[in-house]
Amino acid sequence: MKKVLLFMFFALGIVWIFVMASLLPRNILPENSQWHLPQDKSAVLNTSGISEVQYSPDGTHLAVASSVGIWLYNMNSEEEPALLTTDIPGVSSVSFSPDGQTLASGHSDGFVRLWNIDARKYKEIFIMNRDMLKQAVTHVSFNRNGDMLASSNIYEVNLWDVVTKTHKEKFMNFSVYRGEKISFNADGVMIAKKSHNTIRLVDIGTREEKKILKGHTEGVKSIAFSPDGRTLASGSWDNTVRLWDVAIGEQKKILKGHRKSVNNIAFSADGQLLATASRDNTVRLWNTITGKHKKTLTGHTAEVNGAAFSPDGQTIVTWSNDRTVRLWNVNNGRFKKALKVPKF
Repeated sequence: MKKVLLFMFFALGIVWIFVMASLLPRNILPENSQWHLPQDKSAVLNTSGISEVQYSPDGTHLAVASSVGIWLYNMNSEEEPALLTTDIPGVSSVSFSPDGQTLASGHSDGFVRLWNIDARKYKEIFIMNRDMLKQAVTHVSFNRNGDMLASSNIYEVNLWDVVTKTHKEKFMNFSVYRGEKISFNADGVMIAKKSHNTIRLVDIGTREEKKILKGHTEGVKSIAFSPDGRTLASGSWDNTVRLWDVAIGEQKKILKGHRKSVNNIAFSADGQLLATASRDNTVRLWNTITGKHKKTLTGHTAEVNGAAFSPDGQTIVTWSNDRTVRLWNVNNGRFKKALKVPKF
């Protein structure tokens, strides 16, 4: 009897070892490793590492900045997207040049890269201070002419001459964190900085703090300038969205309707519509002139992290913690389709 029990214990031990060995490879792989998607199926894009999504000015391309690189989609075809990546792939921000031929990207390795859209290769690398290499670039933005680029990290803002490929100016002590935006205005470069429940407007050209915007009752979570730079929209943990007159620093509108905080804000190209992505799993569209709510986009099953309008204002792209990137019809608020990851 003892021999039988010993044999059974030994057999169970062998089975347990084989079971654990078969499970171990899956446990040590990244949870959403794209290289282990089913070979015969496409899967929706993993958005757990997405930091920003931008349309090209002509609407033909969509750039998705993520922890694995930049997924570049051709919006006029069903072809699989190109992956623009480097040895250190993390991308925190992207910005198309006004002519749509160049894409600027801010990386976790501290570099700013300019990509040739047609060739799908980077053509320039901008770096000012090698001591800053470990500081991720939090935001990049072209000016309206496309001849100047601003980049930022948590210590400094740099301006680059895109034509001559040279550094133009550095502004220290202008830390820009994730979610804070740099906007090129007609009279210079303006930064909107969050400071708990207030917003500070700083002109880095003159190094002057122009205005302090007060009104939110809880911390400010998201901010965005209108295309003309005259209006700033802010979303807060107080569940409201507020529109501000940048020139005089006064509140214009309070937009209410979200049940939870606002993660991200985006203006349409003409500045007449505003999209607000929220932790309540919805995106709301607003008329910026009247402040009235127009549509609510429902369908995401987790908080929505961001939204961006197509240049023609007919489509909006949203990305969520439910690991989907979705396209919507702006006019009727209906879901159009979800972007897919390439097959591996």
